[in-house]
Amino acid sequence: MFYVFHGSEEFLRAEEIARFKNEILKDGMGDLNLIVLDGRRVDVRDLMDHCSAIPFLTQRRLVIVEDLLQRLERRRGGDDDAPPADSEETARLVEYLPTMPETTRLVFSESKQLGKRNPVLRLAEASEQGVAKAFEPLTGGSLQNWIRRRAEDKGTAIEPQAVSLLATYESSDLRRLDGELEKLAAYAGYARAITAEDVRELVAPDLQDDVFKLMDTIGERKGREALRRLREALDNEQNHPLYLLTMMARQVRLILGAKDLAQQGRSPEDIRRELHVSRLFIVNKLLDQARQFSVEDLEAMQRRVLETDQAIKTGRIDAPLALELLVLDICRRRRPARRAPSRARSRSG
Repeated sequence: MFYVFHGSEEFLRAEEIARFKNEILKDGMGDLNLIVLDGRRVDVRDLMDHCSAIPFLTQRRLVIVEDLLQRLERRRGGDDDAPPADSEETARLVEYLPTMPETTRLVFSESKQLGKRNPVLRLAEASEQGVAKAFEPLTGGSLQNWIRRRAEDKGTAIEPQAVSLLATYESSDLRRLDGELEKLAAYAGYARAITAEDVRELVAPDLQDDVFKLMDTIGERKGREALRRLREALDNEQNHPLYLLTMMARQVRLILGAKDLAQQGRSPEDIRRELHVSRLFIVNKLLDQARQFSVEDLEAMQRRVLETDQAIKTGRIDAPLALELLVLDICRRRRPARRAPSRARSRSG
């Protein structure tokens, strides 16, 4: 059997793969029948050799390869539904998978969602020997249902108001959200339901997520919505205006860096390492936001952030008002027109 687990929700994907690992380890012989390969570097022939090997003193063997399929997937014009370019490695892999030994479980773990016409994904969806599953960020009701189930798994209930508040506080990082639920369950003594007051007392809102949402609305030039999100962030006493401005400055810098590296043809994983970002789903968000801004706009935003910082620190303007004027000024700028990819600019500029 082979499995294609793809999508930017790393926590859910990692949990699914952990279940596979645990099953193999239960068979005994430690991790001698567990192989993890870096798909950015492994040759398809080497992968096939690993998959064809006989299990050592057990009935099963697990091979996990990370980010191979997206390496082979060469999209045209950024279209997720476009077919990959002709690839001997892809063709060889598609031909091999139906013949793979029954004793092998092969898992393709992909940190981003694959295009619908990816040959290996299509084979997994159509073949009895394959399974495909997408792991995308949870939102709305799906996120709230996950919070309820997760609290129950930890042996406690959670009130509806607490679910809604926690989803608002922690809407992008399930790993951190799981940790917060563990803390809340312990605080409730694993006996009573977690309340909204517990969440307010123990959980700090995810300011990074606030800034992502703010930058999304700024990129879409939705001035009124951007102001609303800004004021919501400022209403939280833990968010000092200068700290919020620092986070905005960092976000602009990261978007500019991601845009620059993407124009150079660098992979999301390369961008993650270059920008010292902890999670690939953050890189994907940065790349989405980078499409909403021109390089000139981002550089102008950096200058405006610096001017705003100086105005606040010298007392020329009240900090909340300065942030509102900054957001409005950025939203008034015209969105970049769609155009053909141009030659990457130098990062030293």
